[in-house]
Amino acid sequence: MSLLRVADSFYVGVNVVAAASAWYIEKFGLKEITVELDEGEGCIALAFPRELPTPIVLGPSRTATDGTTPMLYAGNINKARERLSSRGVSVGAVQEDRQGTHYFEMRDLEGNVIEISEEP
Repeated sequence: MSLLRVADSFYVGVNVVAAASAWYIEKFGLKEITVELDEGEGCIALAFPRELPTPIVLGPSRTATDGTTPMLYAGNINKARERLSSRGVSVGAVQEDRQGTHYFEMRDLEGNVIEISEEP
């Protein structure tokens, strides 16, 4: 799915890493990559094939988070929402923030929120 790109590497805490990895690969077209991870063992790094090596890291759930919502950029926000929805991803309505940027939120297999935003 070349409609999306990673805004910046991010960590998603999950309960079952293998199942979450399979879900992200299926829904987003990501592939597993090998990178040096600070997060430790039990983590998997995934990336869009054309964006190596800006990974999405899946690993064990953490109790403490930094409070930021992971973000992906979309060249066409409506097309990205339609494509994800057609693949069975739980997506919210397209909204507009105070700066006029359009975005929507989606939830992964375990309910983690990821924001999909227009390219800046």
